[in-house]
Amino acid sequence: MLILPFIIGGYFACNYLTGHHVVEAHSNFGFWGQFDIQGHIAFQISAMALIFVNAILINFLFNRNDFMEKNSFIAALLYVTLMSFQHSFYFLDGLSVAQTVLILVLFQLFKLRQNEDGRRAVFNAAFLFGLACTFSPILLLGTPVLFWMIWVFRPFIFRESLLIILGFTVPLIYSGVYSMVFDVQLEREGFSSSSTDGHLLDVAVLVGAVFLIFLTGVNILLNKLRVSSIRLKKVFRMLLLLSLLFGAMPILEYFAFGKLDAIGLIIFPLSFYLPYAFGTKELRSFPSFLYYLIFFFSVGKFFIPFDSFAF
Repeated sequence: MLILPFIIGGYFACNYLTGHHVVEAHSNFGFWGQFDIQGHIAFQISAMALIFVNAILINFLFNRNDFMEKNSFIAALLYVTLMSFQHSFYFLDGLSVAQTVLILVLFQLFKLRQNEDGRRAVFNAAFLFGLACTFSPILLLGTPVLFWMIWVFRPFIFRESLLIILGFTVPLIYSGVYSMVFDVQLEREGFSSSSTDGHLLDVAVLVGAVFLIFLTGVNILLNKLRVSSIRLKKVFRMLLLLSLLFGAMPILEYFAFGKLDAIGLIIFPLSFYLPYAFGTKELRSFPSFLYYLIFFFSVGKFFIPFDSFAF
């Protein structure tokens, strides 16, 4: 955890020196409009700061909710390493802001209990999800999943359902007023806040690495599910819904807008699953070997033209 800022800074320095991920003329923030980020180092520093905050929040949720018997810090390291393949790691845009807000949604959902009053957590979760949608409007298609995730923890209560609708619409109203006052023109491309800067080989390596790590940890994960509490099983079910949603979003965005960067959304829910591959008591060698391969590729891509070797 202590070296995470240095790892993030190292990735940034490598990209600054090589220009592997190219800064675009404008960064899209959904309903809040587009901003010129060229020459503004603050947008790059803010992106790195958000990545660090996201990693800390994910690891805090992982340890606080007893995903493992003892504290582990590999979730944060995995998140940072895997996100380094994404344009939003290096340059602030609506997608990177939306991801931070979505992690805060998990904080609210994890507070829910079957037999306790959940109105405040439900409203806050819906409000934050609506706020994330204002920064990345394509997330609006996932609104039914928000209800589904809440109903995993809570029985259907009409009053709480109204609070979900109210909390969800409030940020949309505010962003709509902002768009009218500042004359923000939201065109079709504005519904996708991710970058057009994409490297197909990077995405292929990222997907393959995540799949292999997940595959090596399936047995440990299933054993954990068999002995876990009812609440933790519900948490895993909710994360599965989130993973399916964020797995569908990049596919939809690719066919609708020709972009690849939205695949970064699925990394943070998978960060709760992937640590099981590395073992719960002793560090397993093969997943560790896979991680080092991913890490060396994530750094090597800045200096070695792997794309030229791809068919």
